[in-house]
Amino acid sequence: MSFTEADRPRSLAARRGAWAALALTLLAAACSSDTAPSSAAREIDGPDVAVGQGTAHTFVLEGGDGVSSVGVALAPSALDGLPTTDAEWALPLPSGVSVPPWDHATLDWNAQGHPPAVYQTPHFDFHFYAIDAATQASIQGGPDTVTVPAANVPQDYASGVMAVPDMGVHWVDTLAAEFRGEPFDHTLIYGFYRGSMVFVEPMVTRSFLAGRPDVTAPVKQPAAFARSGRYPTWYSVRTGTDGELRVALDSLRAR
Repeated sequence: MSFTEADRPRSLAARRGAWAALALTLLAAACSSDTAPSSAAREIDGPDVAVGQGTAHTFVLEGGDGVSSVGVALAPSALDGLPTTDAEWALPLPSGVSVPPWDHATLDWNAQGHPPAVYQTPHFDFHFYAIDAATQASIQGGPDTVTVPAANVPQDYASGVMAVPDMGVHWVDTLAAEFRGEPFDHTLIYGFYRGSMVFVEPMVTRSFLAGRPDVTAPVKQPAAFARSGRYPTWYSVRTGTDGELRVALDSLRAR
């Protein structure tokens, strides 16, 4: 199912306001032995959802030690015919698959990007939610002053305190490449709401996806997660042999 800003008129302004608050936080801040994921696993795919001129679906990779990856796959044609305004598509996990704490995903298209300035380029947000859809829909926009326990905050991450409706508060890595003078192409966001982690989100530009990417990057870890489950130690942005574009949380480990 697809949603646009016309469907939820409050959303665009609220999202941009929350990101602007985060930009101010970043401006103020400025004055293990894990290995990359293996491809040897059985893949289970979720249902196709129409995106652009193509489709998207979730997938999980399952091996002898359980689920090792949860991700979203895009047909190359999904990058074409995208709306000129922001849009969101709900992506259920494959039927019959249980990967706590991950419940579902959404694919968010930011047609002109959003604040801060480093993210004002067309890009996708790949939200992997650790809450169910009803709880996600109940998230209110505005200031979220509930403190996140320090042990649950990943190293070097900071937030702007403002929650985005239906999402939560976005926390960014203040040492990410885009904050050190390099162009933004992909990065990893953590999301919290009222003190609890609610999502993990790779953000990837359309242009980077169109360039047949093949990258993996480590996921900075907090000292502890509030809920037990399988959490990523890497994330990847890759191109399959058939041209399919795949963004995933990888090397899931029980915590």
